[in-house]
Amino acid sequence: MEVFDKEKSKIKMVMLTKGKHKNKVWWSPIKYNKRKSEVVIGKMLKSFEKSKYLAITNVVQFYENNVLISKIRY
Repeated sequence: MEVFDKEKSKIKMVMLTKGKHKNKVWWSPIKYNKRKSEVVIGKMLKSFEKSKYLAITNVVQFYENNVLISKIRY
């Protein structure tokens, strides 16, 4: 079974990066689909803040059903 899937995951996280870096996209684990969006976002942020992408990111956006639900500036 897939862990992440852009069609099945509840939350999409888009990292808008600095300079010439490519923007990054992460999807929430499918096993978190039944949890509240705030909980899923919190878990994704924890992973993001431990990643190498934190240093090159300006803005993180969260989408649910292709609707922007949260935005954080760094």
